[in-house]
Amino acid sequence: MTPNDFRRAGDAPLSRLQRFFDALGKGVEGVLDANYVIPSQLVIDGKSGFTLRGNGHRIKLADGAPTGWGGSAIYMVRCTDFQIVDLVCDGNRIRRKVAEDPAHVIVVDKCHRWTFRDVHAVNGTCDGFFISAGGNKAGSGPNGAVSLDDCPSNWKMERCVALNNYRQGASIIESIGGLISGGRYGLTDGILDDGSGPGAGIDLEPDNQPGWPPNRIRNIRIHNVLFDRNQGPGLLITRVNGVRNIEVSDCTFDQNRKAAIESVGDEVAILRPRVKGWSGAAYTRRAAAPPKRGAIDIGYQAGPTRIVDPEFQTTSRTGTTANPCIYVHGGAAANISITGIKSDGSASIICGAHSPHVRVSHSVIDLRNATQQDAFTFLGDYPVFEEVMLLGVYRRAAYFGGKSPRISNNKFYIRASDPESSVISAWDAQSPEFRANLVEYETRDASIVFGIGPDAVVIDNIVINSGNPTAFSFTAAPRLSSGNQMLKARPVR
Repeated sequence: MTPNDFRRAGDAPLSRLQRFFDALGKGVEGVLDANYVIPSQLVIDGKSGFTLRGNGHRIKLADGAPTGWGGSAIYMVRCTDFQIVDLVCDGNRIRRKVAEDPAHVIVVDKCHRWTFRDVHAVNGTCDGFFISAGGNKAGSGPNGAVSLDDCPSNWKMERCVALNNYRQGASIIESIGGLISGGRYGLTDGILDDGSGPGAGIDLEPDNQPGWPPNRIRNIRIHNVLFDRNQGPGLLITRVNGVRNIEVSDCTFDQNRKAAIESVGDEVAILRPRVKGWSGAAYTRRAAAPPKRGAIDIGYQAGPTRIVDPEFQTTSRTGTTANPCIYVHGGAAANISITGIKSDGSASIICGAHSPHVRVSHSVIDLRNATQQDAFTFLGDYPVFEEVMLLGVYRRAAYFGGKSPRISNNKFYIRASDPESSVISAWDAQSPEFRANLVEYETRDASIVFGIGPDAVVIDNIVINSGNPTAFSFTAAPRLSSGNQMLKARPVR
């Protein structure tokens, strides 16, 4: 069926489309037949088993259409087992009032087992997509309380697009089991200049409702998505009332201004992210804005997190070490794991890791265009830095300031050193352990190689082409030191 099947003499497009939507149901396929401009939202309520095909047509809010409740393009509530394909919904933000209010372009409320494929939510006066369990007094629990059964579940968004929205591209407020695969979430801009707000491409953030069931966002997968030129982070993962079991894989983050990813969720896996265009430039004109930290920012009270094979390209930062490629807050969970870091050589500051037991390993990192020292800084206790190769180190490669850092089986190739410091500094660390590290200078150099704090274990480390007879500099007698070598040239094998 098409909207034309529901035409009545003298009717308005909104009335015709609403009758068309009211006729959707089990086994029904609705097909848009034209572009439509509407003064207020269309509602799909309590429908199941239907398909809506947009055929690339656009439903657009009219110039000057009110925002607030009723200001969306489509509001879906209590629907199940349906799909919407190839539809564009346009919030017309340039000719309507932008505001942090409920006029999101497409709202999905208490819906289960649904698929959006090639659906676009653009030019929103607030969010593009808004996925939630609704509000107080509208839930399925006693006296209208929201229950876990109200949380949207088992849904997919495939190749969907959210561009040029005011607050977020997509807000996931409640969801249990969802997949976002492919598509683009970008160009979000505006709210951070007017006040506080996420400004994210996608935001996983429940409303703060401590009386509601916890863990209302969980088991979400985000795969192969482009996040580009968002004013805030490309992706924001909060921990409000519990956000857990989130997997982000094979996504590209290009020129997002506040961060590529900000995460404080629990059980988060960030797999093979490609981060482009990370810059130290300001993300908002607002003077009291929160500080900008890392491109991948694991924040205060973040839970267990894995970062695997992150790649950083065309990185440009100036002045300070405040904005590394990866930042781990000192109040994040212990045992954050970071493996397989890659850089195209444009980055200077790779990682500032400040929580305890952070593990950085199995990486080959190009620093040959670095202009700042301290590619790595560890301020937390018990860090592990192992099986890492740094190419073209500029001055100091890494600084360790906490208890018992373990630095083992690494290779450091030194392009330029600092006579006032050491290449690897653990002078301020208690009980550092250096095992089987290799340091090689491109040209003969007299700088200190290892700055070693008290109660140290220093075993089987090799320094090549150093001109400093005290390349191993101890602040106190080590607990154990053996098998360390100073060589004029790399041994022939």
